[in-house]
Amino acid sequence: MQALYTKLQKTKGNFQLNIDVHFQTGITGIFGPSGAGKSTFLHLLAGLEKPDEGKIVAGESVLWDTEKNIDIPARLRRIGYVFQEGRLFPHMNTKNNLIFAQAYHKQEKATIDFEEVVDLLEIRSLLQKFPKNLSGGEKQRVAIGRALLSKPRILLMDEPFSSLDFALRKQIIPYLIKINRRLSIPILVVSHDLPDLLSLTQDLFLLRKGKVVGKGKYLDLITKDASLDIMRGAGLLNVIPFQVREHDMENGISVLSNQNAIHEIKVQRELMCETCQIGDEMNVSLRPEDIALTLQPIENISIRNQIPGIITKIIQKECKTYCIVDVGFQLIVSITQASQKKMNLQEGKEVYCLFKSMALEVVG
Repeated sequence: MQALYTKLQKTKGNFQLNIDVHFQTGITGIFGPSGAGKSTFLHLLAGLEKPDEGKIVAGESVLWDTEKNIDIPARLRRIGYVFQEGRLFPHMNTKNNLIFAQAYHKQEKATIDFEEVVDLLEIRSLLQKFPKNLSGGEKQRVAIGRALLSKPRILLMDEPFSSLDFALRKQIIPYLIKINRRLSIPILVVSHDLPDLLSLTQDLFLLRKGKVVGKGKYLDLITKDASLDIMRGAGLLNVIPFQVREHDMENGISVLSNQNAIHEIKVQRELMCETCQIGDEMNVSLRPEDIALTLQPIENISIRNQIPGIITKIIQKECKTYCIVDVGFQLIVSITQASQKKMNLQEGKEVYCLFKSMALEVVG
């Protein structure tokens, strides 16, 4: 059963939003250029704006239906909303900000309780502090906690990273991943930063000028021209799940493995969390332009990762060629068309993907 279904139309001046889509549980990244209608879409779901016509169904509950004249008020929809600036109540400390969220839904069964939220987001030391004394990352974690304690059946996050610097974004992303693992609800995250979204999920919903351009897995969307055009300008990225297999302290290297791949990869220890233990799971990112292709392994070279694979798809766009290579997991590799011709690269050809251990980044 789908967790959320929306069919919405909304006109605002010269802008028209027209969406017919369903979402399952888990995180979906909503991406598109400025003015695509991403925030308007969230506002319509939450009840902060009203559609001209349409339908919103969460599980078995109809929240909006113009044909049946159903309009559940925003405060009763049980939709958690995290704004980019947090919007905490300045006159309340953290504990009271969190408790306030439970007021409207006392009769509903809690999906997660107060103590669990505090531990999950690691905010116990912040409970007596007021918003003015919290850092940007702390405010955002408290805002997420408040949304979770509203007993949501859907969690919406509108540009949750935009007010945070790079270091704080890296802190928040692991918390969202933990929330996703803990709760079986749809989590929709709007961001103008595609790498941030890919650090969270491979499920994307693409909008442009109020219309749905694509919805599905990242690697599937890349093969479609309209979707690739939107994502390419934001910077494509490989994000791969790994598990820590070994720490080579003498050489400053950690060895990671992927459940679908035979070959392990090596990453610099300094790029990983100091508390990272053998068996821990993590997402690792790698830019397509940081991968080189060869037709055979190369000896006596400083590049430590040389993984064999097969080209499954070649996509040509302007002067660039994108190769999707199956190495057990799929990698997007960006090369020039001149290199493709020189190496006679075709779908089905065996290649080696070469990348430095320093090119990898642990993102969650």
